[in-house]
Amino acid sequence: MREEEETDMENTQNAIQVELSLQILSSDVHSMSAAIVPSAAWRLVWALGTMKNENETVLVDGLCQNGAKALNVVDLDIGYSGEGSKTIVPASGKCRIEVVPMDNLSAQEAVEKIRKHLDSYGFADIQVKLC
Repeated sequence: MREEEETDMENTQNAIQVELSLQILSSDVHSMSAAIVPSAAWRLVWALGTMKNENETVLVDGLCQNGAKALNVVDLDIGYSGEGSKTIVPASGKCRIEVVPMDNLSAQEAVEKIRKHLDSYGFADIQVKLC
């Protein structure tokens, strides 16, 4: 194992998990309304897209050392996942992310940085909580 990989493995001991969730509609609606109603699925996808770029750099200011690759989506719960299929626009959704914050950052401070980041991109409707 390379020294860089060993350091990455050690850093995961400081990992925290944060849940992002939102409720846009009172209930799921048929997908024929997709062009006129908001989708919780897309809101979460767009919010996540502001947090890390295609080069794996974390974009949340002050969260990770030098934008290190220390933010990972570990769970997505959006829409219908039972047997068969449903054609819906999801009313709600949530995801769980794992974050390895900078050494001097508490879990609560990390949550506050994520909240500030989401607010700055217009995602004030997404709840952020420490798991």
